[in-house]
Amino acid sequence: MRIFRADVLSLHSNMGNGIYGLNSKSGGTVHMPVMVSEVLKAFESTPEGWIIDGTFGLGGHSSALLERYPDRKVFGIDLDADSLAMSQGGFQKFNNRILLANGNYANMTILAQEADIGPVAGILLDLGLSSMQLETLGRGFSFRNDEMLDMRYNQTKGVPAAELVNTFDRDQLIDIFSNFGEEKAARRIAKAVCQNRPILTTGKLAQIVEKTIGRTGKSRRHPATKVFQALRIAVNQEFENINKGLSSGLDLLVNNGKFVVLTYHSLEDRIVKQFFKKESLDCICSTRIPFCVCDHHPRLRIVTKKVKIPTIEEVTINPRSRSAKLRIVEKIA
Repeated sequence: MRIFRADVLSLHSNMGNGIYGLNSKSGGTVHMPVMVSEVLKAFESTPEGWIIDGTFGLGGHSSALLERYPDRKVFGIDLDADSLAMSQGGFQKFNNRILLANGNYANMTILAQEADIGPVAGILLDLGLSSMQLETLGRGFSFRNDEMLDMRYNQTKGVPAAELVNTFDRDQLIDIFSNFGEEKAARRIAKAVCQNRPILTTGKLAQIVEKTIGRTGKSRRHPATKVFQALRIAVNQEFENINKGLSSGLDLLVNNGKFVVLTYHSLEDRIVKQFFKKESLDCICSTRIPFCVCDHHPRLRIVTKKVKIPTIEEVTINPRSRSAKLRIVEKIA
């Protein structure tokens, strides 16, 4: 994989996988990274080496890490090429201390090898949908605007949400809405979707869901919120990526390296919590077995015995941080 300098490369949304050195003179985009103080503190006692930001986005956490720790380098990964293009201007001052890859953090082992970085002393995953993606027209993540149902983080790969909505049978849609959205009315919604095809836009899908289940009480949440979440997760294979990313990241970390993960809903957090718990145990045998036969050895130590959440002050300033949960573990020999 070739390495490029951003001052001689124009980043476009249709670029393929690539690694980019950031040294642009263009202006950066300002945004608010979640629980940045807690993230910085998590990495303050790590060994020497690179920090991988597997969900780089607009680079808020990475910028803070590079400012706080001038002896560190960051390798940023993101599926969304538009995010990388928008963020490049804010990193000129860090010169050769940062590289970016347009790719999937689930493949961070391969990407790190191709970028020839190492050792890896820390990994950060800030999971879920960013405000920029939600608010950008044409991405199809939100029902606030009536646009094509897409929802892909990388619009050059995979299939858009419209294909799932219009080709999957009722049982497949029920599974998606139930398993990825925890939608109690999944059966009714799936039936309504099948009866109202074709559904090509966010507006039409939102109207169908609202007409099917209505609004409950005084809730400010749109009835289609869980359906949109479920489709986004399915389209981008988010849960599969989380499991792959956690496993490959743990393999990459040096001893005493830190793995920091931010989640924003219970399903994500459950996957992360269960993975970390399993990898911290001496034995993973069933309790029905009287003695250990698994030969499992712990690979990490859980640092956050109790999950961290944003302060009241942060939630007041940045309401979208209110559902965030932060978990930290340390790699052990």
